[in-house]
Amino acid sequence: MSQVIVIGGGAAGFFAALSVREHHPHVRVVLLEKGARPLDKVRISGGGRCNVTHDCRDLRRLAANYPR
Repeated sequence: MSQVIVIGGGAAGFFAALSVREHHPHVRVVLLEKGARPLDKVRISGGGRCNVTHDCRDLRRLAANYPR
């Protein structure tokens, strides 16, 4: 069995691990994080909402849909 080791349990590490499993379901994925808990920084960013936007150039539209 093939395996992939992802170093870093932040958002990028989690998305990398998920992407590997999505495209290669028979590959074993191991996620390593040196901190106490994975995704710790994601939890504190944006008040827990992660401040994610995608190509929103209209500030009125962004403000109307922002979850705060």
